[in-house]
Amino acid sequence: MKGVKTVSSGAVNRTIPQAEFQEGCRRHQQEATRNLHDMPSVVAGLWKTEGFATTLGKYRLPENTLNDPKIPRESYGITHVGYGAASTEHAHFDTKMLTEIVETLSEPNYRGFTYEGIGSILRIYEPGIFKFMCGVLGLIPKGAPPGPDKTGFFAGFYSAFPPNVRWLITHGYGRLVGFSKISVYKAFDEALTLPKEHIAPCVQGTAFAFAMMNSVEMARLLDKSAIPYEPYVRAAFQNGLVYGLIFCDWFVPGFLAKFHPAGKLSEQLLTKARDEAALSQKRGYPLPFHLENPVT
Repeated sequence: MKGVKTVSSGAVNRTIPQAEFQEGCRRHQQEATRNLHDMPSVVAGLWKTEGFATTLGKYRLPENTLNDPKIPRESYGITHVGYGAASTEHAHFDTKMLTEIVETLSEPNYRGFTYEGIGSILRIYEPGIFKFMCGVLGLIPKGAPPGPDKTGFFAGFYSAFPPNVRWLITHGYGRLVGFSKISVYKAFDEALTLPKEHIAPCVQGTAFAFAMMNSVEMARLLDKSAIPYEPYVRAAFQNGLVYGLIFCDWFVPGFLAKFHPAGKLSEQLLTKARDEAALSQKRGYPLPFHLENPVT
């Protein structure tokens, strides 16, 4: 509930001139840097920026684009996620329109983040208590169309995208599974009912959300992350937690510098996060929800 409300608080529910979008992204990012070593403060900035970007996707102006060098590069990942989610609603799940939006309005290195946002809307539009809650909080507009047919885990919808994009969409779906379950283990249990190729990205997305929601205890979560599941599930969970740290460090450079581990495993995963964050800076952009050297 807190996460959904924080995202909602960043939305302005009207068209946003491009100059205002540039400035709003800059403001949210700079606010987060005031407590750059406090993960809950960084997460709040990410969520507000996400909500702001969803507004851009819902209330469009011809001048609006994410491929704009005046938008802080630190905000690129989260703005593309929010924009991808809103674009899914705007396109009424039309895959051809969605692909055109992603390919023409995203910064090329961040297209994967836009595709990932699609999966969050797949989950939000599934009938159930979470859809009802999102409607009450204004994340689903009145009179919105139903989501796509879920037969074969959205097989018809997924068929329009290549495997790497399907992976990202499932990650976004898993992220919202994490938000819509009462415990992370309930989320894992649901992920394990999916077709085999969707389990790992769903679990990793859930782990990413779990890190954001419980960021105040992030060091302890890392240290207790050797969960009693199959190795590939455990690896996906740890990769999601590690990526959460990398994502925060990209949004607020220097975030990881004073992060303190809570034990041996926490220290190992923190080292991986710092190494991956350094690779992102060297590359000039973070990989969309992937690690260059993932936990296996």
